[in-house]
Amino acid sequence: MKSSTKPVIIAGKVLNPDPLINKLKLSINKIGVGNELISSTLDKDGNFKVIFESYTPLDAWLSYKTSFLVLTHPGDSIYLEFDGSEEARSITLESVSFSGDASKINTEAAAFQRILFSTKNLDYYLSNQNAMKIYNANDYKRYRDSIKNTEDNLLSKFLAEYNPVSELKIWAQTYINVEFYSDLIAYPQMHRLENNLTKQEWNVPISYYEFIKNHFQVNVSSLGSSHALSSFVNMYPVYLHERMRYDNSKLFNTSGYFKKHPEVMDSLRFYSTLDYIDDPLLEQMVLTEILYQSLETSNTKIFNRYKSKISEIITEPYLREPLFDLYNQTIKNFDNPKQASNTILKKLDGYNVEAEIKEIIAINNGKVIYMDCWATWCGPCIAEFQNSKELMKEYKTDQVAFIFICLDSEEKNWKATLSKHSLGGQHYFLTKDQSSEFRNAFNIRGVPHYILFDTNGNISQNQTNSPGFIKEKIDQLLTNK
Repeated sequence: MKSSTKPVIIAGKVLNPDPLINKLKLSINKIGVGNELISSTLDKDGNFKVIFESYTPLDAWLSYKTSFLVLTHPGDSIYLEFDGSEEARSITLESVSFSGDASKINTEAAAFQRILFSTKNLDYYLSNQNAMKIYNANDYKRYRDSIKNTEDNLLSKFLAEYNPVSELKIWAQTYINVEFYSDLIAYPQMHRLENNLTKQEWNVPISYYEFIKNHFQVNVSSLGSSHALSSFVNMYPVYLHERMRYDNSKLFNTSGYFKKHPEVMDSLRFYSTLDYIDDPLLEQMVLTEILYQSLETSNTKIFNRYKSKISEIITEPYLREPLFDLYNQTIKNFDNPKQASNTILKKLDGYNVEAEIKEIIAINNGKVIYMDCWATWCGPCIAEFQNSKELMKEYKTDQVAFIFICLDSEEKNWKATLSKHSLGGQHYFLTKDQSSEFRNAFNIRGVPHYILFDTNGNISQNQTNSPGFIKEKIDQLLTNK
């Protein structure tokens, strides 16, 4: 436990629990340094308890059939009860009751979420996705303005009816503001994705991002909106990259320049954060996010290069201490990597990669094979490890083989990443040439990529990005065995 942290206890009872669901999950949003996931097994009466360390006020997603945000402060002991029989968030929020610390603000937060989320159903998200696809930049801005106006009006009515404490007002307004700015930042990427366009075929002018200058205030009183701020801080580097490309177009248009001079890209990423952000606190948050993402992929180069400067800039303990802890742990993993006890670690030595993969499949004949193709520099790949861990808990080793193929990476980063995440299964490292052959053999265009084989070794699923229905598909293959 850090001297500057205090424990937060969230305990309670799920009323009318689903007999098929005996776990409650908590996702703790930590600005700049990722989320902490904790689960609690319900006892026979539906009771649960989770404890975590916290530097600052923050909100956490509590999930059981549905999910809602709970507001916390360091040292809080919060008790809540809610009806676990329904999947509808509005009904669950109607049933929740709080006692102990932060009971007033959480009662008010539940009321606000019930009102706000009643407008954010599946149709809302599908409509927003479609708007990103079909609208040009100006029309999408107008569309998103109209949604924010509606949400601001909902908030005004809520404030008039409930007269909540000042902290809740800031939390609620920050939540609305962040979704607005995050959607606008995400729009260019999503428009290209939805229309199968490249950046060369379609992009917004740099003037599109002028809205960033008017973003909401980021200060100490908004720290409790950690879910919202985390989303904003996570999206902000997208804007920084566009500014960086625009101001250094000669370098970006020179083919292969950054492959030959990776240190230049590191310098641009680091100093663009300092040059383009005027708010000192936001600057610390975004820089922490960029460095944290690099360390998550076992890349210490940018941290090593600017370590003294980082020490000068990132001074807030809730950002600095977790970041430097991760850096120190990453260095230890390089020097002395430790693997999970059930991890099989191998390098492919042969020249015929396709034949070797077929041999691996043959060795696991009779099992469903879940093959995760990833790279150490791929943040989304590593984020998906948690899902793979959950799947491993579901199946016996004689039913499903979990195989992880590391592509286009450095061997020391491979070992360090696996050491950090303690991921079981069968792990194979491919050299650059082997990676190229493997990608061609299985038509892999990006990572993460997942291949699912049936018990006879035939490909059942072959796709980039994690298939959300993967457990259902595995169950089907096992049933048809």
